[in-house]
Amino acid sequence: MGKFLVLSLTDHEEYILSRIMEIIAAEPGFDHIVTSHPCNTLVFPGLELRLKERTAYRNGELISMTRREFATLVHLAKHPSWVFSAGQIYEEVWGEDGENCGTAVASVIGQIRRKLTPDMPKAGNLYRSPAFSFLKNSA
Repeated sequence: MGKFLVLSLTDHEEYILSRIMEIIAAEPGFDHIVTSHPCNTLVFPGLELRLKERTAYRNGELISMTRREFATLVHLAKHPSWVFSAGQIYEEVWGEDGENCGTAVASVIGQIRRKLTPDMPKAGNLYRSPAFSFLKNSA
């Protein structure tokens, strides 16, 4: 039977949960994504998305991202392996009708891909064909 762990942390103690999640994420056999609603952090091997701060860290180093790049990455990372059309992403991130989104989404995805790869392919890959998806690779 599985085990449950309940923690109560204040906002300034978020680093404790982040460290715990890094250890769990590094364990082979744990194939999951951790979404922590209290601290609003998505943790993947080598990639951390801090939702409250709107910051992304690759191997502990800050990745400079625009607001739309970050919002697009978060949207895809919250739904790993889901496939979204450019229009669906545009509607979610831009908040406008995605019917005429043109190449805006593809451009943002291209920027995210350049920032995450080639030195971090295990953190996640974005694929386009003709839609987009965030895939978490196994170690």
